[in-house]
Amino acid sequence: MKPAAVAARPAQVTVPVWALAALMTVIGLNLRASLGSVPPLLDDITRDLELSGLEQGLLTSLVVAFMGIGAPVGHRVAVRVGAVNGMGVGLAVLSLGCLLRLVPAGAPLLLCSCAIVGAGMGAASALVPSLIASHLSRIRGLAVGLYTTGTAVGVALAAWIATPVEESLGGWRPALAFWGVIAAVTALVWVATARRLPADPPPEGRVERRLPWRSPTAWWITWFTASAMLIGFSGLAWVTPLFLHLGTSEHHAAGLFAVFQLVGPVSMVAVSWLTDVVVDRRPLLAVVITASTTGVLFLLVAPLTLAVPSMVLFGIGAGGCSTLALVLLVDVTRTQADATRLGAMVILIAYLVGATGPALLGILREATGGFTAGYAVLLAIGILSLLSVPMFGPQRRL
Repeated sequence: MKPAAVAARPAQVTVPVWALAALMTVIGLNLRASLGSVPPLLDDITRDLELSGLEQGLLTSLVVAFMGIGAPVGHRVAVRVGAVNGMGVGLAVLSLGCLLRLVPAGAPLLLCSCAIVGAGMGAASALVPSLIASHLSRIRGLAVGLYTTGTAVGVALAAWIATPVEESLGGWRPALAFWGVIAAVTALVWVATARRLPADPPPEGRVERRLPWRSPTAWWITWFTASAMLIGFSGLAWVTPLFLHLGTSEHHAAGLFAVFQLVGPVSMVAVSWLTDVVVDRRPLLAVVITASTTGVLFLLVAPLTLAVPSMVLFGIGAGGCSTLALVLLVDVTRTQADATRLGAMVILIAYLVGATGPALLGILREATGGFTAGYAVLLAIGILSLLSVPMFGPQRRL
């Protein structure tokens, strides 16, 4: 019996941990870059294709919505070919969606490419917790932090270089397709790396393939992730318009938004390091939720006087919450299959809910003529999230 047990063990990892963690960071960069590349080029795209206001909004909304829809598809792919191979498929779909923008067609094809890009992003994102739990378990907190930092840097980097790339390549189409090339290269590197990873151990007993709709733990983690994304996406979309509405210059408003964006990655790395030291996540959850909620409160009571503190706190909270959402997901699952199906459920709901945040604030702004009502809703959601922190004890499992 002993020799058979030894033979059943997977081979040792031949990829250095630091190299695999770095590759997960690059994957994170790919999985959000498309969200940052479109806004700086929107005016040129609109003039060329004569987009309506609705079509302009759909360029982002479709990506976010299909990220949610693509998550359970990624789960199904992983069930058939494994999470490692599933990641390669997700990156390939993302690359295809970006490269499709080179085709000189009208708005319908561009919107179709947005749906494909979102599906690829969602499918790949759903597999990240499973891959980290299986291959980077010893540094799971740091690995999650590096991945989420990669996602934040991807949005900022794509926005920063969009116009220079457009000028260098001769138009907005190749500028958007540029990230398809990057995704294709990343996919090839991942496939080459995947060959050196140990094979997944055979499952013991029956493998549950359905999403965990009946699990209270799954719903608590989904609630936390969805509330964090709703608040985070709303901040991303409406912080700059808020300060412009209050009479600040475009330069000052952009600077405050930059503070929000730059603090986020710092918070991600710091929180991820702490999760490898602190077993009970509740103190960290309380800190980051309090930070984001206080940032929103400052935007309500004294947005101009407390502009910088509000952006710092909002950024700390948004970055920390995004990291802890993934860490919690890894914490409560014991197998790669469970991590994949829980990730699919969480991303499906959280991204669909998160996509409603910017729209909700826009509706409330139009109805009231200001931002007070919208940010009051975000404050209430933050308080409810804080009240749910005791539910995330270290003993909780899927």
